[in-house]
Amino acid sequence: MNDLIYWIWLSLSVTPDTRTFKRLISNFADAKEIYEADLSEISRHIGFRSSDRTALADKDLTRAAEIMEFCQKNDVGILTYPDERFPESLREIPSPPVLLYYRGTFPDFNKHFSVAMVGTRSISDYGRSMAFNVAYDLASAGAIIVSGMAMGIDGISHAGALAADGVTVAVIGTGINVCYPEGHLKLAREIVKHGCVITEFPPGTRPSKITFPKRNRIISGLSAATLVVEGKERSGSLITARHAIEQRRVVYALPGSVNEKNSQATNLLIKNGAMLFTCADDIIRDFKDVYPGVINPFKLPEKCPVNVMDALRRYGVVAVAPNDDVFHSPYSKRSNKAISDNKSTPREAEQSETINAAKAPTEDSFDKDALAVYKKIPPSGDCAIESLVDEDTDLRKVMRSLLKLEMGSFIEMLPGERVMRKL
Repeated sequence: MNDLIYWIWLSLSVTPDTRTFKRLISNFADAKEIYEADLSEISRHIGFRSSDRTALADKDLTRAAEIMEFCQKNDVGILTYPDERFPESLREIPSPPVLLYYRGTFPDFNKHFSVAMVGTRSISDYGRSMAFNVAYDLASAGAIIVSGMAMGIDGISHAGALAADGVTVAVIGTGINVCYPEGHLKLAREIVKHGCVITEFPPGTRPSKITFPKRNRIISGLSAATLVVEGKERSGSLITARHAIEQRRVVYALPGSVNEKNSQATNLLIKNGAMLFTCADDIIRDFKDVYPGVINPFKLPEKCPVNVMDALRRYGVVAVAPNDDVFHSPYSKRSNKAISDNKSTPREAEQSETINAAKAPTEDSFDKDALAVYKKIPPSGDCAIESLVDEDTDLRKVMRSLLKLEMGSFIEMLPGERVMRKL
């Protein structure tokens, strides 16, 4: 029997991001030996209280065989832990994955320089511009850009690398055949053409609050350096940064205004020892001697020649920032100045009205689209952003509405593309 089936079985039997697999592979030769071992022997190595004991005792290979057949039929690659192409940097982390499913061309991480770029989904114009330009510059110099294909900073980073004709890798928190967010289907297909999409989760795995934080250790584990572009104080990007620190990777953070919520995470990281980042050259300069001939500082462009918004549209990236929903005044700049000297602009009035609203948005205090989206969010608990999309409200309209609601402090954006009411 093909030994691959035992590795698939093992990946289904151990919980991701735990020490179970590391303990097993340190005491058994391979997955087949683990499969053939009795439960008492396995328990001695993983502990008699391990939650994985039940799954490891189940020797049914049916599900593993189905996955192997699915991957063969759908051109899905499987890279197991002992494979020589398995990234050495990922093999040595505290909780490595048993295997990786991938679509596209798996890069040789053992010979190339890679940078993880992560950040918030609720981006600012500053974050959007910096993420794209930095990814473009790093990819131009020869770096592989690794991110999570989420909305916001992740998608923008992938787009920047693609625009530079560089290599980018998306580590997703779902099965290889599940595209999340749905709005990034085009982006996923573009990444497969110029790099690969990878995951440790078996085909068919749906997105959840658990899968996304677990995949973050792989994003940092594949990378020599991790750059956090933007994030709030409790941003999910801090999870990736913590993994990077635990894995002894270099962490960089983009500084921002102390008054901006999106800069809370990055400023906190810098305060606690992360490298202050201002441009791609900061990273290239630190690693050019470590990766001679792999990254070339002379290929850094003086200025990104690509229009950010055009590139994001080309690759189907969802990256809505606050200023995207501003109504432009028909008056001249001089007239606008005269108006601003006497009264607030319509945009300022709208923001003021939002901030000073009552405990929940009302028809009098908020536009109808944002109010309709707010009403779809359950009064208690959270929900997936995707569940707010319907025939009348597409994803772009939902994201604009959520941005307004977040600016008004009515909602809180959560990791895993989820949202909850604050009130």
